Amino acid sequence: MPGSGKTTLARMVAETLHIPLLAKDRVQRVLRDRDLADPSSGDGYYIILDFADEQISLGVSVILDATFPLDHFRSVASDIAARHDARFAAIYCHCSDEVMWRARMERRVQYIPGWKPVGWEDVERMREYYQPWGDNALTVDTLLPPQVNFPIVLSYIQNATCRAYIPNEPVSEPDEERR
Repeated sequence: MPGSGKTTLARMVAETLHIPLLAKDRVQRVLRDRDLADPSSGDGYYIILDFADEQISLGVSVILDATFPLDHFRSVASDIAARHDARFAAIYCHCSDEVMWRARMERRVQYIPGWKPVGWEDVERMREYYQPWGDNALTVDTLLPPQVNFPIVLSYIQNATCRAYIPNEPVSEPDEERR
């Protein structure tokens, strides 16, 4: 989710492992500035996924920094990794203290020049359609400082295997007759 600390951790991993970081918001800002796409479109996802496909085809690992709220984009990322026999290591960042999360959003670091990060109202809106990651990702509680989460994330990435993303499937209610 926005403001959960994922960019901070992604940047730490990219710097430590010397792996290119592809940030959806940075791409989206360029698209917006050039009047090529609405800031709320999914175009930034398609572009970073295409860049990732190219880099991975060359044997270069990448870090994708984005919220990935829907199965579609997660599946595409997983399929790209599988097509190139690359490891897929998804990290889901969340802050278990909503008051702290909200306060952090108001004072977070602006990593992307000219990009206004989304606000709390956008988090509330995104909650309506955000699909859970389940067992497809390492979940880290960013209530803990980045220095605590970083070694956990780094170990998870370094020990990742070639595995596929399993899409979120809605659970249907049992029939009245079965109750």
